[in-house]
Amino acid sequence: MQDAGNDCAMVHSGEDEKIAGGIGKAQLGEGCATFYVGVTDIEEAFRTIESLGGRKLAGPYDVPGGPSIAFFADPEEHVIGLVKVPPTD
Repeated sequence: MQDAGNDCAMVHSGEDEKIAGGIGKAQLGEGCATFYVGVTDIEEAFRTIESLGGRKLAGPYDVPGGPSIAFFADPEEHVIGLVKVPPTD
């Protein structure tokens, strides 16, 4: 695990192509679980999400020592994360 600040840590699988996880104390209110979807372009993903009735909540942010992440709400207000991944050939 790698300290990510704010009482959080990043958990790495040891394989570069795998999405890392995070663990930590809830920053606001009650705790929750967030899953992340890997995308090659976060801003393009936001455009698609908004065209389908979702909305941008936050980001993108650069995680220290990690990827860029962002958050959106689907039309039913479920919070989902985006994580930037390298393009595949």
